[in-house]
Amino acid sequence: MRRPPREFEQGGRLYEAVGVTHMHTLYSDGTGTIPEIARFADELGLQWIAVTDHHHLEAKKRGEEGFHGNVRVIVGSELGWEDGPNHYIAYDIDRVPDDQSEPQNYVRIVQEQGGFGAIAHPHEKRDAIDNLPPYPWTAWDVPIDGIELWNQLSQWVEGLTPRNKFHRFLHPLKSLTRPDPETMAVWDRMNRIRPVVGYVGVDAHSLTYPLLGGLIHVKVFHYKVQFRSLRTHLLLEEPLDRKDFDKARQQIHNALRTGRHFGSNFRVGRADGFRFYAMHEEERLLPLDTVESGTMLEFRAWSPLEADLVLLCDGRPVLRTRGRTLTFRTNQPGIWRIEAHRKGKGWIYTNPIRVLPATE
Repeated sequence: MRRPPREFEQGGRLYEAVGVTHMHTLYSDGTGTIPEIARFADELGLQWIAVTDHHHLEAKKRGEEGFHGNVRVIVGSELGWEDGPNHYIAYDIDRVPDDQSEPQNYVRIVQEQGGFGAIAHPHEKRDAIDNLPPYPWTAWDVPIDGIELWNQLSQWVEGLTPRNKFHRFLHPLKSLTRPDPETMAVWDRMNRIRPVVGYVGVDAHSLTYPLLGGLIHVKVFHYKVQFRSLRTHLLLEEPLDRKDFDKARQQIHNALRTGRHFGSNFRVGRADGFRFYAMHEEERLLPLDTVESGTMLEFRAWSPLEADLVLLCDGRPVLRTRGRTLTFRTNQPGIWRIEAHRKGKGWIYTNPIRVLPATE
């Protein structure tokens, strides 16, 4: 795994652990077993995966959460009625809410357990396949913990048309472009009020679709294909534990909970080693840290590959540069984050550093 130069590790080394979130097994509407899915992840060099079957924690109940080869499998659940809106991906819970009809109830119950979660595919819009209607989020007054900024399966289905469907079946990852601007704008606004973590997810099911009137069936989204799309890079203070699963699970949960991670589109480049932080006097601020404005901050980013780096404040570009490094000094308040683009597509999306107006 590539490390940034020493000058971009001011404040101490961070250890990266790359994995994938949001996937389903044969315990709900997927087709793979936990050992099979973990093996695919292991073959691709992933260190962890998060299984989130609908409505239950069956894999955890059966003792399948744990080490599978070199991969740590954590188990959460996608809450909310499967054929309706308001899906919520919950982590670090021991039971799912009995009533999953009202978002305010299941979000509250997750938080009361000490768990956390994120809205799944919040602005989903799709009508190309009758049996795959959209499942957007509508309960925007509920105090959620996080939001899925980019969902690989949703973007594939949303862009599906009768003219391009064969091409999309053959090349399922070419449809990945960038997150929905509506979702990004909502997320930026939320972070002005309180910290809201941004995630990327693959929504893997490994489904089979009929073609030519059902004469043939094609599995377009094998788990191994989707594991080459949107990845989550955890930033840890020490290496992800290789022996003690309870400790490793806690490390993964803590990083996911606090926004100590960024998302990348693996298809346009391997993002391992990317860093974004700010120096506040002698203190290093990492994504989802919050500080009051008034003193000068220096934002810094380092990329392992040439990219178009964009520093944004409250969703508006402040600085664009082509290369592998970015620095910017300011005392301006706002929600500051980095996007990186390659090959005309979105590549990396960081959680923000929140700089709030100084209080009297």
